[in-house]
Amino acid sequence: MSDEAIYKTFGRAVATRRKELDLTQAELAGRAGMSRASIANIESGRQNVLLHHVYGLATALEFAKVSDLLPTQPKPATQEDLDMILSDDTITARGKAQITDLIANALAQRGATKAGS
Repeated sequence: MSDEAIYKTFGRAVATRRKELDLTQAELAGRAGMSRASIANIESGRQNVLLHHVYGLATALEFAKVSDLLPTQPKPATQEDLDMILSDDTITARGKAQITDLIANALAQRGATKAGS
């Protein structure tokens, strides 16, 4: 999931819960110790959120756990997923193995790059 998608998903979760609790952006801002403009920017996915603000928002939105507010990470591809992708009968077993290795290495490098960011 890209950084932009994470912030947009997080913002939608904040907005959805705020509306469920029948709060205005200003009321939520007061509860969380933030400005109304920050809440508006968070809800639209335009503002990066500091960790202490995530905790403040989770408390203000009456979540039992902070993690209930966070977007879930997409599940990495499994071997079964790769097997389905490589089900073309025209590809040799060796070719499938090479493609599987390439995909697995690319996914691992991508994960390592994102983890280091």
